[in-house]
Amino acid sequence: MGRDPRYILPNSLQHVVDVVHQNRFLLCPSEEVNERFLGVLGRAQKLYDMRICAVVVMASHYHLLLRPRDGAHLATFMCFFKTNLSKEIGGRLRGRVPPFFARRYHASMVSDEEAAQVQVLRYVLSHGVKENLVDSVLAWPGVHCAASLIDGKPMEGIWLDRSAAWRVCATDGDGMFDGDAATAHGGVAVEKVELASLPCWEHLPETEWRQAVREMVDDIDHQAVVERRVTGKPSLGVAAVLSQDPFYAPDDVETSPPPRFHAIRREVRASLVEAWRQVLAAFALASRALRSGDRSVEFPEGTFPPALPFVPFTNPTAVVLRARGQPA
Repeated sequence: MGRDPRYILPNSLQHVVDVVHQNRFLLCPSEEVNERFLGVLGRAQKLYDMRICAVVVMASHYHLLLRPRDGAHLATFMCFFKTNLSKEIGGRLRGRVPPFFARRYHASMVSDEEAAQVQVLRYVLSHGVKENLVDSVLAWPGVHCAASLIDGKPMEGIWLDRSAAWRVCATDGDGMFDGDAATAHGGVAVEKVELASLPCWEHLPETEWRQAVREMVDDIDHQAVVERRVTGKPSLGVAAVLSQDPFYAPDDVETSPPPRFHAIRREVRASLVEAWRQVLAAFALASRALRSGDRSVEFPEGTFPPALPFVPFTNPTAVVLRARGQPA
């Protein structure tokens, strides 16, 4: 069964979720995992100029809130990010052969409703607490964007320049890889992950939307305290989280696919779904024409035709998904 064509609106907020193969805990928090993850993410952000609104890493998966320019921008960013994450954490830290990830990442579009964007951000921020792993959001020992969103300080990680390291070994050594020598000659760089506000908050002063994040985090913590009092069940605790076996594969995992759209109002969701169906229909017609030999067929803007280059938007600022289904 074929995959649906990749299609996103220009500069729309995308909730990206990616799961480790067999749901193993290969991303379990540790100083090295945190540094490598942020290093790869920071390098990817710098190379591809990606706006990142949130990031949280759990033991078996991670969440990103991104604002790509279009589908090609998201695809190239995620290709670099996932490839290097697999090498650095999957291959070098865990010593695991591919595959590192279970499947292609899933990107869900968040509507331009403020309530929808705030709801998704709150969901991402609540990770670690909602699973009753730690007592508070800021206590999560893994990569978590809450502190950076509140105080405005970039998140920092380590990027290991393997090409530079091999050049050092080839010119200054005996041709054998020497990690210490490579590090001493600039093979390691500190990369920063800069976080942006939600699109719906761009008109607000920075202090105001950061305060809104602070209040959101405090409310998440408060709700968790209430739930623990009601259930009488304490959180797992930071020490237990850090001691988890990274190769553990849970037997019972969530298998339902993430939603394609996040929206609050029923009419907004219905409009997005109907428009998406129209894009699918137009893509299918063009694909059939291409398979019949018509090389001049035009695919919908913002899609990836089979074995052909990405079709860019002619006017990205004017594109919206309408109920009639045609990109305007």
